[in-house]
Parts: sequence; C-alpha cells; structure tokens
Amino acid sequence: MDARVSPAVSNNQAVICQICPQSTKLGQAVAEITDWHTTAVTQLDELPGVLSATDANVLVFPLGDNPTHSLDLLQKVVEQHPGTVRVVLSGPLTPLQTARASELAHHSLPLDCTPQELLDDIYNSLHVHGLINKPVIRDYVTSLKKLPVLPDVYERLNSCLNSDRTNAREIAKIIEQDPVVAAKIMQLVNSAYFGLSREISRIQEAVTILGVRMIRDLVLSSHLFESYPQTDDWKSFSFKQIHQRSMAVAKAAQHIARAAKADRHVQAQAFLAGLLHDFGVLVLASHNPSEYHRVISKAGLMEQPVYAIEKLELGVTHAEAGAYLLALWNLPPRVIEAVLFHHFPKANNSSGFTPLTAVHVADALLPAATSVVGCDMSSRLSVSYLEQIGMDKELARWQLITADYQNQVGFV
Repeated sequence: MDARVSPAVSNNQAVICQICPQSTKLGQAVAEITDWHTTAVTQLDELPGVLSATDANVLVFPLGDNPTHSLDLLQKVVEQHPGTVRVVLSGPLTPLQTARASELAHHSLPLDCTPQELLDDIYNSLHVHGLINKPVIRDYVTSLKKLPVLPDVYERLNSCLNSDRTNAREIAKIIEQDPVVAAKIMQLVNSAYFGLSREISRIQEAVTILGVRMIRDLVLSSHLFESYPQTDDWKSFSFKQIHQRSMAVAKAAQHIARAAKADRHVQAQAFLAGLLHDFGVLVLASHNPSEYHRVISKAGLMEQPVYAIEKLELGVTHAEAGAYLLALWNLPPRVIEAVLFHHFPKANNSSGFTPLTAVHVADALLPAATSVVGCDMSSRLSVSYLEQIGMDKELARWQLITADYQNQVGFV
C-alpha cells in the first residue's frame, strides 16, 4: 500500500483501490486535481484495515478480475462503514453481479470513465449524504419513541438474492415460516395492483410470477407500514390509504422506468422507492399526532405543499425522515435518493433517468392522497426537472401510463 496526501487541507478523505492500470490512473488524477486526502490501496485484502485507520468518507472500488469476491468484500464494507460513499468501477458483469453492485454502491461507473465523471458522481453522492445526515434530521428521528427494525424474513431474502443457487421453493419456505408475512404477500399479489388474470393460491407460485426481488420489497414495505398502525390518536387521514397509494405509485413508477428503457435494476429500485416514498408521513404522524395534525391543517389552510410546512414547523420533512431511516438500514442509495427528493427532484444533481424520475412523475400524476383538512400529500410535477434531464418529451406517454394505474386501483 502507498499513500498520497494532497498539500491542502480537506474534509474529504478518499480511499482509492488501485488494483489495475485504469483505476491507478483515476486515483492519481483525483489526487492531483482535488485537495482531498487520498490513500491508495493496491491489495483489496488490505482495504478493511485502511478504512478503519483513515476514517475515509469516500471509497473508489474497482471490482477487478473476480467481481463476486470483490462484491463480498464490499458487502462487509457496507456493514462496517455504512456512512462511506461507495463508487464501483467495473467492466462487463453478470446480471447477478450487476444487481448486487446496484444495491451496494452509490454509483457504478465503467473502468474507462474520465476523472471528471468519477468526481461528478462522488460530489453528487456526498451532497445527498450531507442532506440526509443533518443534525436536525438525526436528532428528530432518534428521538422517536419507537423505530421499526428490519424483519428477519427480509434479511434472509436479501441473502438469497446474493446467491445464484436459490430457487422458488426455497424462497417460499422462508416466507411461509412467518404466517403473517405470507398472508400479507398473498393479499397483495392477488390485489388489483398486479392485475393477474387468475387468483394465486401458493407462495411458491407468487415467487415464480413476481420474482424474489419484488417479493422481498413487498415484505419490507408491508412490515414498515404495519410498524405504525393507525390508532385513535390519529384520524386526519387513513394510513391504509397512504399504503394503498404507495402501491400504485410503485407499480406506475416501475412501468415508467420500463417505458424509458431503463435496465431492470433501475425498474426494481423505482418500484421499491415508490413503495416507501411516503413512509416518513406515518413516522411523523405517529410521533406526535396533535403536532402533525396542526402541520397538515396549516398546509391545507395556506394551500402549501405539506413538506414546506413540515420543514417550517418541525425542522424536518417526511421525505427526510424516511430517507434517514432507509439509510440506517443500508437500503440501495438510489432508492434513498428517490425517497429524499421525490417532492423536489431538481435539488438532486444527477442527470438522466433514475428511480427518482419515475417516482416523482408517478407521485405527481396519480390522484393525490388527501387529508380530512384538505391537505394535498402528493408531489407537484416539476416540468423544469424533466427538461433538465432531457425527458420532458416523454411526459404525454407517462400520463397515459399513470392513467392506466388510476383506473386499475379505483381512484376517484
């Protein structure tokens, strides 16, 4: 291992794995054109010790000649250093490797990317990370009376997704060990959201039709929403309606991503982000019902977006609270971005179509979830954002897609 430290003082500390000529050139360029403290690692096995010793907030990680082994190592990095921004560099990958990389890294770039492309991605990830980890958000969320934990079933399904040897029968056995989860999954699979031509009666069949990743995401969504049951303290809007609308946003977002010819991993992340985009609403409403009722009443009276009044009155929005919790659980960074920015996508610096695009459009175009005090809980479409990423000409097509889901789930 050798180290290069820039002469200027910087708050950013980057560990750059230089295990091939391309990554070595990128690492040297980053050290030369930034004022970061940079450390070069030439052997991947040395990485855990270097990360612990340097307290780095950025990791540039080429997958090398053995991507599966490298991704196993990256999984450990995520567990031990969840706050580190992770950028993966790679050549061609198998579908399983691509899926794992998309869930473990904030960004994935080709090995032959330019230093500026690498820096642009890192700066964007640092920007998002900084927004999520503001002290006011952290203090608010950690003051909550209860925080849900990830269900065991979700963790086990996650492990299955990292294996290319797991079949539908084994997945079904895992789900069936939790009868409550199994019943909820069957209820969702047979709902109008999926529009299946016949009733599905077996978990194994549901796994075969929908896939392990979607089943896993439904397990997570159902668990999180049920962690905040509606009580007599809260009658301002229906928690069930929020969950049902989130299902519609998820399906519409997935369809929009597919229509945009996004790869299937972006489609899957659009679905998960759609499921969870308004989860923070339940968190805030359950924490202090009378205070949050006052917030949405004021938003309705002033005809202002609910997130604007949340920020004014609470210092934190439901999008920030939701994104912070998802970050605590190491959910995919692109999912966290979509949840955080779904109301104001222009605040994110990424370019091109991402899960955020799909969720923002679906949330804005589907009929709103409203409270009894007339507060609109949905997004307002940002046409300027669509123009910024060059997707504004797709809007008419996306309106037709969301109209289909509006009819399917019976919005009025």
